[in-house]
Amino acid sequence: NRTSKFNSPALFSDAIMDRTLEFAGSIIMKWNPETSTFANVTSLFYENRGEGNDFIKNGNGLQRAMHFLASKNSGSEKLVRAQNLMQIAMKRLQKEFYQILSMNRAYLDPESVPARSSHASTRSSTSDYEDGDIGPEADIKIAGDSIEVEDVSNMAMVDLRSIAECMISSGYGKECVEIYKIRRKSIVDEGIYRLGVEKLSSSHLRKMDWEVLEQRIKNWLNAVRIAIKTLFNGETILCDHVFASSETIRESVYT
Repeated sequence: NRTSKFNSPALFSDAIMDRTLEFAGSIIMKWNPETSTFANVTSLFYENRGEGNDFIKNGNGLQRAMHFLASKNSGSEKLVRAQNLMQIAMKRLQKEFYQILSMNRAYLDPESVPARSSHASTRSSTSDYEDGDIGPEADIKIAGDSIEVEDVSNMAMVDLRSIAECMISSGYGKECVEIYKIRRKSIVDEGIYRLGVEKLSSSHLRKMDWEVLEQRIKNWLNAVRIAIKTLFNGETILCDHVFASSETIRESVYT
């Protein structure tokens, strides 16, 4: 197994370790938001997705270097430098994770993509156009929009997963989950509100006429059924994908 061999401290030579620290230090400091105005206001993955992937690879390499250094001399200056770089890298990845969740909130419901694709396919297969302004050209645009949405959604999910895996393996799973819960909770709350479920105080409920309350309860139960089929199912799909590397982390999202 090539990965397990490379991860072995015995085979992680001093030369490889020095190169790893050099390469990791270069890209991590370039995107340190505390020392660069550009890095502070720019999203790494949005500006240069390829460099974002390189950042992740260097973060993983830095972790291996830290294990190697700790096995040789837990008090070495190189280990201290590696630990400092790791803290900066994780801070950057927390920022990226938050930004990707925020900037792509409209595309990160996995249930919406197949629904749009299905809608476009249905429209494209219809030969009888009743509206004068709807025809093959409009169908092509709808299909194109659906493909674009799916591409954006897929890229965001891939980037979130790679960031999550790097943070979890580096011991920053808790920080990653906290960011995820904050951003996705607001979307779930918004989705539930749109379904007609509003937060009411116990005093407000007691003052309601029974007929009004009974109708509200019926509406709420209907909203819950819809939420389970669409909203909660979509959130489960997204969570399972992003945190696929750790069942424990996945479960902690719901606690």
